Amino acid sequence: MSQKVIDSHFHIWDLKNDYPWLKNLKSFSLNSNYQISDYIADFSEINVIKTVHIQAEITKEKRVYETQWLQDIADQNDQGFPNAIIGYVDFSDDKIEEDLERHCQYKNFRGIRQILKTKINDNTDLLINSKWFKNLELLNKFNLSFDLLIMFHQFDKAFNVIKKYPNTLFIINHCLWPEGTEKSLHDWKKALKKISTLDNVVIKISGFGEWLVPCNVENIKGYVLEAIDNFGINRCMFGSNFPVDKHFSKKSFKFFWNSYFEITKKLSQNEKNKIFFLNAEKYYNI
Repeated sequence: MSQKVIDSHFHIWDLKNDYPWLKNLKSFSLNSNYQISDYIADFSEINVIKTVHIQAEITKEKRVYETQWLQDIADQNDQGFPNAIIGYVDFSDDKIEEDLERHCQYKNFRGIRQILKTKINDNTDLLINSKWFKNLELLNKFNLSFDLLIMFHQFDKAFNVIKKYPNTLFIINHCLWPEGTEKSLHDWKKALKKISTLDNVVIKISGFGEWLVPCNVENIKGYVLEAIDNFGINRCMFGSNFPVDKHFSKKSFKFFWNSYFEITKKLSQNEKNKIFFLNAEKYYNI
């Protein structure tokens, strides 16, 4: 039987729900509906047993509605996809606790992602916003995790946040976003090493299709092995980032997962099981 997989990072959307970032795209392949049926068709050749949906930047006014919409979808398909839902709130808002309470009404809801990527020396970085920083305390109250999408150059600020809340699970998205030059690759490795020293952080190996050109197994390999080397087998998991990676790379779901299988072929079966589904099952409580 083929390797079991939990896809720890995917998105679906229905344009009638309103996603401002998609409206601004000229690309038809992303600015069109991508429903659960489209996603299931994309992974048809891979043994996906469970899935984790990451908030898709729906309009802020519908931030809780997205969780409701996804829960309805999960309740209506035999596999229960998405088995975990990571929603959106803005931790710099005043009514953050009310938002979290509303999200928590839905049984598959597990945590929050707020995209925090910024350019170097951007003073609007929420990682240094005192209100945002303090409101993260509420994650513990509601027993929620935080999916952290940052650029690697933000690692020092992120390190301080993660260290401040040792009882909160932080899940680094997209391999700490190593996009850049040879110099930045060196800096990314240093950032990866430092942030991995914190016990309450794990990493998702994903997102290469969005920025890595050419996107092939040889180019992906170094990043994957570096992440595993620093975080260890017990704190890594894989994700597809579909349909975003599909759009930018023009590669199939099968391509990405076969690349990950090839790169990790020397691991034991127990190690493969951890990195391909058991870790995601544990960290997202599914």
